Amino acid sequence: MKKRYLILAGLLAAAIGFAGCGKEKEPETVALVTVTETPKPQESEGALVDMQQTAKDEYADIKNTFGTKTETASRMLIINQVGGEIADIYIRPNTDDDDEWGSELIKGAFTLKNGEEALYYYDPNQKDANGKTATSYDIRISFTDENRNECFFRKLPLTSIKEITLRMDGSGEAGIPYATFTTGSSTKEYSTLNEVKKRLGLLEKEQEEETPSVTPTPTPSQEELTPTPTPADPDWGGADDPEIPSEPDPGATKAKEYIGQSLDSLIGGCGSPTMSEYQEEPETGKTGYHYYDTFTVSTTVDENGNEVVAGVW
Repeated sequence: MKKRYLILAGLLAAAIGFAGCGKEKEPETVALVTVTETPKPQESEGALVDMQQTAKDEYADIKNTFGTKTETASRMLIINQVGGEIADIYIRPNTDDDDEWGSELIKGAFTLKNGEEALYYYDPNQKDANGKTATSYDIRISFTDENRNECFFRKLPLTSIKEITLRMDGSGEAGIPYATFTTGSSTKEYSTLNEVKKRLGLLEKEQEEETPSVTPTPTPSQEELTPTPTPADPDWGGADDPEIPSEPDPGATKAKEYIGQSLDSLIGGCGSPTMSEYQEEPETGKTGYHYYDTFTVSTTVDENGNEVVAGVW
């Protein structure tokens, strides 16, 4: 009998012991779930937006700025590689009148040493001497060294230029000022050196063929809406200019397939232009000019805003 009581007592104690272990594990399980569900800290959305905006502005660290900065202003980076310290800069729509340059733009705010850069803000809708939106500009610079002559850079497609470097071919009195520049999102660099030499009569026909120009197709005159095989401005090349390819440009050839279709269709097939501008033409109304790296597209815009491809060159 005693053995039976002892066995029953042992079983009862074991049952109570197992029940106690189960109760002790419950809070541990609850604590584990609580830790897992603890939310992770999130970064401020405002901080992320600020970081993205800062990353997009590649010119945020440029200290030397001039011109008028507005919500509608365009901007262009100017790099000094002429071998001297620039004191004054004048920029105007192209004209043959060298007596009228308007106001000096730096106004003593800084000087631009050789190798330094400055950011220029400007109104892209300035008018030329004929009262039309300017597409060709001139730059004039003078130096802190008053014994150095001023330099002139002419017929530049300013509104399509992203970065321009002012350079000097040679030195002293024999030096020839010229510019190299990039347009839009393109990485191709264009040069005005051959055009400057041609205007000065310093480039023979044989030399032109040996040293091809790398200047871009110029902005067409506002009167030209039909495609032409060569640029309208002779200073930017002609039928004998080695820059003009002998074979048809495949990009322009493809773009011509969209004449009469919408601009959206053209962009869908050829991609977005590096730059676009619109002008009011007396005969055709609102006209768009869309500049690609190797060709230009003109469009007509009706009163409902429908834009149709009119020409490619």
